[in-house]
Amino acid sequence: MEAGRRKIRICLMSILLAAAVIGICYYYYGDTEAVAGSAGTLIRRPGAEYYVG
Repeated sequence: MEAGRRKIRICLMSILLAAAVIGICYYYYGDTEAVAGSAGTLIRRPGAEYYVG
């Protein structure tokens, strides 16, 4: 029983670590125009630059 919990804990920690590394890589090496070109938003919506209001 204890060995099963240990395996599950190791698996979950590995998934969390991988998600953190992928998130950091995405943040630093992702499309920088989407963040720099928008006014304070993290995500650029499709068609937002063509909005006429």
